[in-house]
Amino acid sequence: MTASFKQRIKKSMGMGHAQSSKKSLEDDQYPEASTQYGRIRGKYYKIGGRRSTRVFLGIPYAKPPIGELRFKKPVPPTPWNDEIRLCQKYGYRSIQRDFIWDQLELRVRKSEDCLTLNVMAPNWDPPAGQSNFPVIVYVHGGGFVMDSAVKYHYSKISRNIVSKDVIFVTIQYRLGYLGFLTTDDENAPGNNGIWDQYTALKFVKDNIANFGGDPENITLMGQSAGGVSCDLLSLSPYSRDLFTKVILLAGNAETIWSVSPRCRVARNCREKAIELGFVKPSEGPHWSFDDNAAMVEYLKSVPADKLGTTMVGSTAIFESIQLPVTPVIDGDFFPKPLGELREEAPVKTVIAGECEFEGMLFLALGLRMADKKLLKFVKSRASSLILEGNRLVGPSNMTTLETWEGLYGLSEEEKPSKKMVQNAVVTMMGDIVNGIPLYNLKKNLVAKGSTVYAYNFTHFNVQALQGIGLYLPFYGATHGSELNSIFDTNLFVVPYVRTSKDRKVTDLITTLFTNFAKYADPNGPLNPSICEDGNTTTTDESDTSSNGETSPSLPSGFHWAPITANNLERELVIQAFPYMREKIEHERFAPQTAHYEAIHHFITTADEETYNDVSSRAKDSNISSILT
Repeated sequence: MTASFKQRIKKSMGMGHAQSSKKSLEDDQYPEASTQYGRIRGKYYKIGGRRSTRVFLGIPYAKPPIGELRFKKPVPPTPWNDEIRLCQKYGYRSIQRDFIWDQLELRVRKSEDCLTLNVMAPNWDPPAGQSNFPVIVYVHGGGFVMDSAVKYHYSKISRNIVSKDVIFVTIQYRLGYLGFLTTDDENAPGNNGIWDQYTALKFVKDNIANFGGDPENITLMGQSAGGVSCDLLSLSPYSRDLFTKVILLAGNAETIWSVSPRCRVARNCREKAIELGFVKPSEGPHWSFDDNAAMVEYLKSVPADKLGTTMVGSTAIFESIQLPVTPVIDGDFFPKPLGELREEAPVKTVIAGECEFEGMLFLALGLRMADKKLLKFVKSRASSLILEGNRLVGPSNMTTLETWEGLYGLSEEEKPSKKMVQNAVVTMMGDIVNGIPLYNLKKNLVAKGSTVYAYNFTHFNVQALQGIGLYLPFYGATHGSELNSIFDTNLFVVPYVRTSKDRKVTDLITTLFTNFAKYADPNGPLNPSICEDGNTTTTDESDTSSNGETSPSLPSGFHWAPITANNLERELVIQAFPYMREKIEHERFAPQTAHYEAIHHFITTADEETYNDVSSRAKDSNISSILT
């Protein structure tokens, strides 16, 4: 380390000038850093050669949300003043319903005391011309009910990501009913899990310079519900100015499962409370303010484990394409409908994409086979979407089930083969869950002037899918597959041997994402954004890190071109041999955008009276509506 960088890091550790210590920073047994609440001590992790990373685990960014703080917004932690807090182990995971593989693989207990974050930083100088390292903050997914930062281990992050000259931060937040309980009034407004994320992000903004990070160059990254969270954080007036760039992996706020009517989440929370033994004081179906207050007080006394849930095996989630608890429009963190907030939000540079067969994982989570019985079910859900959508979009944009079926190569005249049925079901599910909202997101962002890099992740390892293979109609990259490559994790439970192609894709995608964090361009500093006609340029193949070691380069002639208003389908295919494609086969998205956007707007804005009217109308018509 150079003297100036070493001095700044030592100053952040509360050690004064560099000469105040006889040992150099590299020789210190444990790294230390200062935060606004007190000093912390982490550990080094050697990543090869002479390089190591500074790792700080379980840093508290808020008080444990227990006792009277359950169902409350996060509050600052109690400062530890002159003590040095050990941050060498992961903090507790958020309360959720565990499976045996979680306990065997993760080996970190669950607790309400889960509001911690983890920082992995280089232990070497920033590149020439930079005083600090760019920062990536990762928000995990899991449908707002599952997963944790523990899944994404500091050792893999250090080797695959931090080694490319960035600081990487992972955060934990409250999940399930502890994180998203609402009563649709002041007793429990909701969104505590989102408030947790904001508080963690604010902590990073205020403290990351003490770890050698640049607080003015923060990229927010998330997958699935984590991607939704990142998109939502880019919209809220509280959080939208805390970071400059966004990476959205198979999740954004345009999905119909991202945000729910507050009255619907409140209904689910009341049902959960009754299931756990709560008795409503008043009689009748109406819930008064006092009823809600009594429910919240009762739930404060329930053991935390009782308030955890999961998506695995949930047929209800699969059938409704809705989550039991989600963020809601609360009039505070989200003071206006999401569409209005997107119009007001500052323009950011974005990477957004999905995996090739997104729908397959959701079939597996719902324990459903892709057969004709399921096709019939999916058609019934489409009928609901079309019926409700027609009521919302008006005569000029109305469609029919027959037209919709034609978009997927199905017709009553032809008897579909088993392969056609499987492909259609997987594609339909993927489009509803992520494909159409991704198209709408790109359209909306480009209209605002954002530079958007789109991708489609197609790489997969058959061994990695064996854990869910029983419910897969075929093998391919599905929802979450990119996480195996980014974090070198076993997302689908079963450990597997990495091939040379796996390692190549890991190197590629982490190079692209760290380039994006550093330069706001995944191609790197010598490849400015491509022009309208899509012509490519060459890349610098001698990208050298600050310690003189050559970092992995992109393929010769490679260039990831951003989308344009005239070419929303342009995308990078991420695999061992990446390439750009125009993806004209997805012309099926355009005819469905009006319906999807109308339903999304309804879901995110409907009041209780309107929502109940739609629900009762669906029941009267014997329709299994996705809006109920």
